[in-house]
Amino acid sequence: MNHYLFLPITALITNTLLVTYVFARRFRSAVIADFLRFAFFLDLWLLAYILYWGMLPAEWMTPIFKLTCFTWIPAGLLYLEVVFRFLNRKSKVLLPFFRFVILFSILVTTVTDWVIKGSVLYDWGYELDPGWFFVPMSLLAVSAPAYTGLFLLIRERFRTKQEHIKSQLDFWIVGTVIAFSLSMYTELLNLDQNGRYLFPPLTPVAVTIQTFFIFIAITRFGFLNISMERIAIELFRDIQDGIILTKEDGEFFYANQAAISLIPSYLAKASHFHPGEHFLNYSEADVLPKEYALAGKTQPEFIELTKSRIRISESESGILYLLHDVTERKSNQEKIVQLYSQIVTDLEIARVTQSSIITQKFPERDRFKLYSFFQPIDKVGGDMLRVIEHPSGRVDILFADVSGHGIASAMVGGMLSITFQVVSQKSLSPKESLEEIHSILSKMVLHHHISAIYVSYYPEENRIDYSYAGHHPILILRDGKLIPLQGEGRILLAIEETYLNNYSAQVKPSDRVIFYSDGFFEVRDQEGDILGYSAFYNWLQTIVHKDTPTMLEAAIHKSLEFGNGKTNDDLAMLAMEIRPA
Repeated sequence: MNHYLFLPITALITNTLLVTYVFARRFRSAVIADFLRFAFFLDLWLLAYILYWGMLPAEWMTPIFKLTCFTWIPAGLLYLEVVFRFLNRKSKVLLPFFRFVILFSILVTTVTDWVIKGSVLYDWGYELDPGWFFVPMSLLAVSAPAYTGLFLLIRERFRTKQEHIKSQLDFWIVGTVIAFSLSMYTELLNLDQNGRYLFPPLTPVAVTIQTFFIFIAITRFGFLNISMERIAIELFRDIQDGIILTKEDGEFFYANQAAISLIPSYLAKASHFHPGEHFLNYSEADVLPKEYALAGKTQPEFIELTKSRIRISESESGILYLLHDVTERKSNQEKIVQLYSQIVTDLEIARVTQSSIITQKFPERDRFKLYSFFQPIDKVGGDMLRVIEHPSGRVDILFADVSGHGIASAMVGGMLSITFQVVSQKSLSPKESLEEIHSILSKMVLHHHISAIYVSYYPEENRIDYSYAGHHPILILRDGKLIPLQGEGRILLAIEETYLNNYSAQVKPSDRVIFYSDGFFEVRDQEGDILGYSAFYNWLQTIVHKDTPTMLEAAIHKSLEFGNGKTNDDLAMLAMEIRPA
């Protein structure tokens, strides 16, 4: 039996038991999480020692030494990370540099013979046969970060004025110095003139010593527990919100300048802090954070209060109160509520007004029948449709889309509706009517443009005359097919000059003439993909056999279904059925 195995096995058991105790006592601490990771790798290192000294076959040893290098190469870096976490420091250069060095060293060790070129058998077991790169790599990857961490601890020891912190650091530093020195000497300097070890490396003993000293720091001083004084001075000093610290019984301990400015007269001479004396309607049963009015103020002032417990020492807890001044926010909220209420009222008035200027009831004659649907994206929208029947029998239709949404677009839509009613009485051609509308509105509307279709239907002649102003085409449903009515024209109000044309088409009994807004096919799905005109047109082709009300309802359902219940624009559709004479 190899009696030398007593060293790594005993160290492994001792280290595991003490680390388990630390885990049970302080598992939620971020510092402890880093320390446990460091200790875990120390355990892996000890397991590797048991393999090295386990008298396995000689041909196995070199691969084992290379494959287990990940257990000891990161030890110095992991120790340094614990130190940085304990001291509440951040590193943008040092830690990333050492992390890169560790990864590089592990890679070089496992794939080359530069670091480990073989194994050597001793009385106690196998040790690695170092290559030419072993010493410089060990110094840079293992020793440099470890001694950097030790230096930071020693510097903190002489800087801090907290005796509680000093006592913790004393144990940590002493244990680390002994462990590092013992390990460094027996691993790197314990060699004869031929480069062979004089006696077994004592790294297992060094690990146990370090763990033992940390254990003493834990049990005696609450190791890795920042004191309340240090929190108050170093963490809360520059916070803009009010901070009040008390002991468990409410004894006042600390307040920053922001808290003193909120409750000046009290905190200047207070011995205890009781929230109910300062926050109106405060109750210990309240779920925090919660907003309270400050007591004793001539002008209303409000704070948002948050309360949490904080660890002072191993045997004592305190309470931290966070006071966030929300007076301005409360005032703004009240203004927003008032403004919102006014906007809702205005929108409702605008909705009623828009409904009154959009044709709701259409003339129904033997020769034709009209159906429509209109749904703005907001309470009011920019789409507009109107139908006017003249004594001569001619029916004028304006189907338009004002750019934008909301009240401004609705106001332009109202002006367009009134202008259409005036122009329609002049019995002009569709092109001339759109030009007249453009001429009238361009003097009043500066920041909107209008796409439109103007149609004059002559029932006795079964003819429609029409003109486009930047709008997508009218569709004729005839014999189960969709027929787009060709034509082009420039959008209204975009520039001073218009480019418009007159067109004419014959309609037949049983034809249906369809007008529709771009909101039906510019809808987007959850991934942001747009339905598109072609897809909407092809889909319409599949439902031309349905009756007109059903077809309108299906078109609405299609757009809402594609947009998951949402639309990106107003939805408007008008259908005119041509009936036999």
